[in-house]
Amino acid sequence: MEGRLTLFALLIVFAGSTTNLALNRPATQSSTDFRGAPGRAVDGNRNAIYAKKSCSHTAMERDPWWRVDLGSSQCVDRVVVVKRQRIGGHWLEGFQVYVGDNPNVVENPTCGGKQSVAGKDVITVDCGGLTGRYVGIALPDKKQYLILCEVEVYGGTVG
Repeated sequence: MEGRLTLFALLIVFAGSTTNLALNRPATQSSTDFRGAPGRAVDGNRNAIYAKKSCSHTAMERDPWWRVDLGSSQCVDRVVVVKRQRIGGHWLEGFQVYVGDNPNVVENPTCGGKQSVAGKDVITVDCGGLTGRYVGIALPDKKQYLILCEVEVYGGTVG
């Protein structure tokens, strides 16, 4: 009986981490260029061809950032990022993921460190259960475009 209860508890945790907490949530970014609205990165469309109008895009600027508001503090297990294909995917090199309750993205704790995107179309960042209302992505110390074709946040409610 005790073994069954443990198995049941594990299934609850797994089921909770399969829901994309960012889907259709409000998103903002440091600027917008090429009509790449921030909400495109949380529209549920993983199409990574920019012309298909499912990627967000900032202007060329220093320290560009993007964030999604989860509405309340959530436990974040992992963040999945789909990068742009064909042109500009390498511009995402060195991005960082931030999770916390501060709407100023870079003031929150980071998870996973600087990310390498070479040879990857989809990057999964382990956040180890960091909690926060906001999940942000930034290119610190770079003057660059920030282009995100989809951002998915997996985890569950706190408490």
